[in-house]
Amino acid sequence: MKNYKTSEESTILEALKKLFPDSSNTTIRNLLKKRRVYVDNALIVNAKEIIEKDKTISIHEIIKKSPSGVKIIYEDDDILVINKPEGLLSVPLDEEKTENALSILRKYYSTKNIFVVHRIDKKTSGVMMFAKNQRAIDSLNLMFKNHELKRSYLAIVEGNLKEDEGVWKSYLTENKEYNVRSVENEEEGKIAITHFSVIRRSKNFTYLKLNLETGRKHQIRVHCKDAGHPILGDKRYSPTSSPISRMCLHSYFLEFLHPITGRKMSFSAPIPQSFKKLGVIKFSND
Repeated sequence: MKNYKTSEESTILEALKKLFPDSSNTTIRNLLKKRRVYVDNALIVNAKEIIEKDKTISIHEIIKKSPSGVKIIYEDDDILVINKPEGLLSVPLDEEKTENALSILRKYYSTKNIFVVHRIDKKTSGVMMFAKNQRAIDSLNLMFKNHELKRSYLAIVEGNLKEDEGVWKSYLTENKEYNVRSVENEEEGKIAITHFSVIRRSKNFTYLKLNLETGRKHQIRVHCKDAGHPILGDKRYSPTSSPISRMCLHSYFLEFLHPITGRKMSFSAPIPQSFKKLGVIKFSND
């Protein structure tokens, strides 16, 4: 429960607007409708109720479980941010009815007004965002097009990467088997830029942080392969199996300006517990 003190006499609706300037009228009225607003421990449901100065407004929290299969990190009237588990599709493939994050969320909220603005691979876990209305879709699509979001991934790759940091740049193209590869001719592919920095090393593996400047399909996976250090457990681009039975790539961090309010938003997803099981790798800073 959160408590706030009123500084002047006003209606409860006006008071709540001052407390939550980034929230829409619909969101604020829903607080009243859902019986979450109290003034000096008295329930308030009428938006026109007059509240005197120096009164205590309390907002009672609703504990809402995440839908089975995904964890909700954040939501408001315009966006929804989740932590997608490894092994779950972001969206359905063609007409297939395989379980996916989008269908889980639409079923959970009993609405089709949840829309895809970007994707992460099935074998990749971590932060993923959805839009909830057309204004948010248009704004976020423009941000992605102009590369205005900050996206960071964590990966464990094969071998000992010698450089501490750097930039991988290539042009990516996709064949009929949906495999992506780098090409030298810019007319044959789309520009892809990945910034990398080493977090830790061991004799056989390197733990990396990767920042996307562009967001092409399989970009990080192909760039790691091209560098001679494919992602551990990436069966498409490396024959080596992972000791934890998954691809070691995680969408760790996402930062952007809210599509409607313009407020800076940042979200992160914890490092998967399965990654930590690789303690036998004996990472060091040497």
